[in-house]
Order: sequence, then structure tokens, then C-alpha cells
Amino acid sequence: MIYRKKKDLEITPIDRCMGGNGTVRMEKLLMGQEEMLGKGRAYVRHTLNPGVSIGIHTHEGEMETMVIVKGKALHTINGQEQYLEEGDIIAAQPGDTHGIAQTGEDALVLIAQVLYA
Repeated sequence: MIYRKKKDLEITPIDRCMGGNGTVRMEKLLMGQEEMLGKGRAYVRHTLNPGVSIGIHTHEGEMETMVIVKGKALHTINGQEQYLEEGDIIAAQPGDTHGIAQTGEDALVLIAQVLYA
């Protein structure tokens, strides 16, 4: 069993994440491959304050899901724009190119999981 309290999670700042703007605050919820049974590489909570984005990037041999926990976002996937809000879910499949930007007044909080294809 894995058990962690929010207060014990370490916040890692990522400047210009994937070429985006500002600094993404990342909290690792699971510690990569070893805690994901070799099926993925990331299970994280990202916080993007106003003006912060994760740049456009491509997933090769993996997929990424995101759940919007709080705030609003503009998600661009394969050239198409989608406006997301609390409770919305996206899944970028292998070969998809995407990025996400915080919109609105409040910070964007999302849970992201990257699984191997």
C-alpha cells in the first residue's frame, strides 16, 4: 500500500515546462515506474497560476490523461482548441501533440497520469 499526506508532498517548480510560460508547480503523487508497476512514468498534481502554461509536446509510445480539479484551461490538441473547467477530462493518445494553459482568474490545478502504450 502507498499512503501519503498532502502536507508531505514535495513541490517541484518546473520553469518553462515543455517550452511553456512561467513556472508549473509539480507534486509527484506516485514515484514513477517503481510505484506505477512499470506501466507509466508519471502521476502528478500540477498547479498553474495565472499566465502559466505547459508547452506543446508530443507523446510517443505513451498516453497522458488529465483531470481538471480546479480552475479553467485552454487545451490545444493536434491543432484543436478545447476550453476545460473543473471535472473535465482529456486523454492524449500516442502520437498526439498537445499543451495546456491556465485561463481565468484562479489557479489551474490538474492531475496528470502518463502511461506507456
